[in-house]
Amino acid sequence: MALREQDLKNTMIKKISVDEFEPKTGSNNDVMVIGFHIKEHQAGKDLYKFLNHSIVEVRDVEVSPNPNPDNYYMVFVEMDRNDQSLTKIKELVKEIENVSGQLQWNVSTLLSEEDIGLNDETLTKFLQLDPENYLSAEDWKAQQQEAIAQEEAKKLEEEAMDNSNKILEFLKGSSLLEAGINDNKLHMRGSKDVATVEIINFGNAKDVMEELGIDKSAIKDLDMNMRKFNSMLGEMKALPIEEYIVVFGEQDNILVTKRV
Repeated sequence: MALREQDLKNTMIKKISVDEFEPKTGSNNDVMVIGFHIKEHQAGKDLYKFLNHSIVEVRDVEVSPNPNPDNYYMVFVEMDRNDQSLTKIKELVKEIENVSGQLQWNVSTLLSEEDIGLNDETLTKFLQLDPENYLSAEDWKAQQQEAIAQEEAKKLEEEAMDNSNKILEFLKGSSLLEAGINDNKLHMRGSKDVATVEIINFGNAKDVMEELGIDKSAIKDLDMNMRKFNSMLGEMKALPIEEYIVVFGEQDNILVTKRV
């Protein structure tokens, strides 16, 4: 007997499995396996018959003969993997809701550690819809990690560049004829001398000194090299504090460096 409206109400679980099972009608690249969870075997058989007459084009429908570890039966639907797969899944769900009632469907995939709402925009990030670029879960996650690492490296590079620009702007208050930053080293040229130091930190004087655990009470005597350095800086002041050379200007910022 054909299913009628609400016949499967309270028999289905709102969880949809995508790509967590191997297809039988083709390769993983070309076939997506959709799994629906149901409480009773007979209800699973009824849903199987219902989906075999679906207007949504699918490759195969199958019901599991035994319950899974969570004591639910599974009804598997295999469909072509393409850019319309998610649309077809939603169309299939809409048909199922005619007999199950509306549910707040969540999707579980091999690519996501947490279930995602069927209508959540982030779901597409964890669905592979392109058969030509299909990846195993391991390769996909490795690709994602590499992309994240590249993004973080790019962000750090941009921050370093921004910080370098701020430091060079800060040094415009000095008498230096030329200054440049390369590989976290500050290269400077004055009217008589040149110097290279390693950049340790730059920013608000109070914050930077607190972060490094230094204060002006630890200022050392100026040796000949420090006197030459100060001569290069002109109006700006460089002071030896502990193992650092700290450059002060008219602003609230300081530049903390080390000899190389």
